[in-house]
Amino acid sequence: MSVTTQDALAVRLDALRKAIAAKDLDALLLTNITNIGYMTGFSGSSAYGLVTAEEAILITDGRYAIRVREEAPNFTPIIAAGSGGYIGSLQETLTARPAIQKLGFEADHMTVSQHERFVKDLPEGVSLVPASGLVEVLRLTKDAIEVAKTRRAIDVAQSAFLSVKHLLRPGVSEREFAAELDFAMRKNGAQKTAFESIVASGPQSAHPHHSPNGRIFEVGDFITIDWGAEVDGYCSDITRTVFIGSDADVTPKHREVYATVLEAQRMAIAAIAPGKNGQEIDAIARDHIAARGYGEAFAHSLGHSLGRTVHDGPGFSTRSQDFILKPGMIMTVEPGVYLEGWGGLRIEEDVLVTEDGCETLTSLPNEFEALGG
Repeated sequence: MSVTTQDALAVRLDALRKAIAAKDLDALLLTNITNIGYMTGFSGSSAYGLVTAEEAILITDGRYAIRVREEAPNFTPIIAAGSGGYIGSLQETLTARPAIQKLGFEADHMTVSQHERFVKDLPEGVSLVPASGLVEVLRLTKDAIEVAKTRRAIDVAQSAFLSVKHLLRPGVSEREFAAELDFAMRKNGAQKTAFESIVASGPQSAHPHHSPNGRIFEVGDFITIDWGAEVDGYCSDITRTVFIGSDADVTPKHREVYATVLEAQRMAIAAIAPGKNGQEIDAIARDHIAARGYGEAFAHSLGHSLGRTVHDGPGFSTRSQDFILKPGMIMTVEPGVYLEGWGGLRIEEDVLVTEDGCETLTSLPNEFEALGG
């Protein structure tokens, strides 16, 4: 019997209630819209959620009166008097429920000024208790529906790249290629790009998070493209690096650096399995790159969790010894080498942690490729 979206949402709600009880809270106030969407199925841009042991309430405004009923049947909707009326509706809701005294809130997503206003406007007797990460922990492990949506986001991004790959040639600018790639993702089914696409060419490819500009592709360039699509609320994140020119234009250094990064990635992916920690996976790739003489040129973490946001939680880094891999986690693996004044490259795959290892979800070829000049 297949699991429906409503089944999955019910499982999440039950898990959150257990987490709330473990924190000895009477209720949890959700204000982060990404977490609200994950818990409710609601796709609107503005809402508050209130979860107790017995009730689940979603406060939004008239813009979403129809949508909230259609998308979030597990939550009782309350329609506030405009987006500015949310706190008033929350105040009324809590006043009618005097048993709620210890109200957890998402401290990582609330500003000081918001907190001050809540303290001022909430009913007497209600105390705000920091309760960070309760939903984020649930988001780390994806169910079958989430995995399917991520696969679709990957398919959309990969198809888009293949449709514009012919533009990776001399005379095209970084900005032009990025625009064509972004449009292709939307045309292929993405609601939006998962992040600002990175197109970094020549010496500018030494910048890991370069913003595309007017530089024109030239023979002899490495071009690093880092892009992703958001489909049904889930993101993909892929990086490929190509060489512009013929085989005769490729230098031994280009091949050496590329081989170093690709080998490091394959070694790390082969080691991914439940029970491993993020630090040890990072170290496999990092140590290999260092052994080849490029350790200082790999200046970022090996990867991160992927889901409703591009950086959906912890990942593979030198500080991730407490991050333990579990089946259902979706991770990026993206080693890189960046040499100032020369250029750089990164190769990135999206992988799903399975019961006995992992599955690479991305499928674009990642061998060294020279696109004839």
